[in-house]
Amino acid sequence: MSKKTTPTNALSSASLYVVTHRVGDGWRCLFVSVEEDKEPEIVSAIEVDSDHELETLLAERNPDRIFSILPGSVTVCRTTTLPDIDDEQIHEALRLQAEARLLGSTPAHRRAFAPLDASVGETNRVGLIVTWPESSTLQIPSCLHDANLIPDTASVAALLDGFRPTEIILFADRSDGTITLALSHANGAALRATREDNSSPSIFLEGILRITKETASLHNHSVAFTQSLIDQVQSSLTSIGEETPMTLLPLTIIDGAAKRLKGSDATDHIWWRKWGIAVGGILAATGSLQSLTTIRAEAPVVHPSRVEWLTTKLSNRSTATRLVTAAILLLVFGPAVVAGIRLGLLQVMHPNLDAQYAQIVESRHRQVVYKELGESAWPMTKIIADVINNVPVGIEVDSLKLDVGNPISLRGRAIDKDGRSAAELIAGLQANLQSSGLFTDIQFSYDPAGTYGNRDFDLWATVVKPLKRPKYTTEQDFGRWTLAMRNEDGSSPLSSANVDEIPNASDSPIPTTPEPRVRDRPRPIGGRESDAASHNEDRIGGGPPSRIPEPLSPQQIAVMSETEARVALSDVTAGLAHVGRDVEAKARLRTEMRHLLDRLKELQR
Repeated sequence: MSKKTTPTNALSSASLYVVTHRVGDGWRCLFVSVEEDKEPEIVSAIEVDSDHELETLLAERNPDRIFSILPGSVTVCRTTTLPDIDDEQIHEALRLQAEARLLGSTPAHRRAFAPLDASVGETNRVGLIVTWPESSTLQIPSCLHDANLIPDTASVAALLDGFRPTEIILFADRSDGTITLALSHANGAALRATREDNSSPSIFLEGILRITKETASLHNHSVAFTQSLIDQVQSSLTSIGEETPMTLLPLTIIDGAAKRLKGSDATDHIWWRKWGIAVGGILAATGSLQSLTTIRAEAPVVHPSRVEWLTTKLSNRSTATRLVTAAILLLVFGPAVVAGIRLGLLQVMHPNLDAQYAQIVESRHRQVVYKELGESAWPMTKIIADVINNVPVGIEVDSLKLDVGNPISLRGRAIDKDGRSAAELIAGLQANLQSSGLFTDIQFSYDPAGTYGNRDFDLWATVVKPLKRPKYTTEQDFGRWTLAMRNEDGSSPLSSANVDEIPNASDSPIPTTPEPRVRDRPRPIGGRESDAASHNEDRIGGGPPSRIPEPLSPQQIAVMSETEARVALSDVTAGLAHVGRDVEAKARLRTEMRHLLDRLKELQR
């Protein structure tokens, strides 16, 4: 990729135009900044080697408008003489001549026409008509499908722009046989685009000279002028050599174009031979020949909005009549048809529909009964457990009376415990019941303190949510941490295996719950407290082992008998007492202890 960049000071209101020109397999891309009431300015001139690179370049630069040069080999060019009248009349006259000559053979999006600017002293105007027949095929990259196509004849005409040089303007591309030229004559200028045999360089050169001679002869140039013109063209092409494509621009044309395009250098003739046709395309797109730059590869598609489309359709009387008739039929027969279709689908998808319907009715009846029972019946065992869970240690319950729909009645005795007085324990019971969310309107009364500070009391509470399941902490849940476990002195062999079950200092107990006297004492798993104590006594009597026991796999534990499991549990428990700071050994022994306890539970079941 080659690139030539010219800095520009264009304001943010300027638009970025690009003209692409195919050269062999590659493309020449001329980017120009265009601002209203100002001359266009070159931004950059870039060459790419493939269609893919072209697509990438256009995606990066994102120009506001894209133009592409249409080769003369696929177009048909005609010129006509018009009177020098005002622009509105001359455009109408040219349009009529174009329609008469084309006779509808070419669609509107594949044709363009415009009157050329007259030179000083000319009394006539030259009209240019260019068509791209549908029979002429041209491979266009997908990134250019929506671009405006500029015939190379229009580029040459934009370069001519009122100038009448004695030399010929020529563009010839041997890759596709394109020959496009412009030649001045007494009544203006002649423009021609054709396709010649490009099988060899010599044959193509002969075709260029022949077309030049024919054009000069058709416009009444003398034989001597024609011969000198042919010699000049042949000499210029010979000096160019194998350059492809070949462009011949007179100096007056280069000077005039350079004045209309900022950032171009009239003295760089090699640059003008390469980029002259692209420059002509920019001058056409931004000058008086814009109507020559409207050719499209595909006809523009108009996408009306939904409202516009609906309005157009309903404006048709027959369409409106059909819609009204269809609406009446739909209102009359629609509900019956829909109901029949639904019934048919249900019968196909559910052959036992009657039985399923009866099941649903019975299920709904049960739900009504269950809901009524939930509102009128109480789970007595659950309510009793909730009451007992909220009784602080130090309170003995003598009686608990429950009756559906009536407040509960609790009678008991509070004894000073762990530094808390009996009155404090009774107040704590009231607070616990209130915080559980099951009870409300809690009232109590108690007798004067006895000899040892104990008090007999009565408590009443209204049950508001008998089915609620409060989330009790470990210290509140006497099912997970029983009263016997709270009163243990820490000698149970199950303490290490259930260390995670015991609340620690980081737990946040309910303020009204008394602090347990033994916080690091776990509850026994899979057996009674007396069993754990007896195991502890057996272990102490036999003396602890002086080493850590060998590892036991889950498979080994799974085949142990009850006696073997108890012996292994004793060894593991003793090993935990002597493991010291070995974290890995301690974790292993705890894991083995849990597996052994699970095995004992399984054997007991």
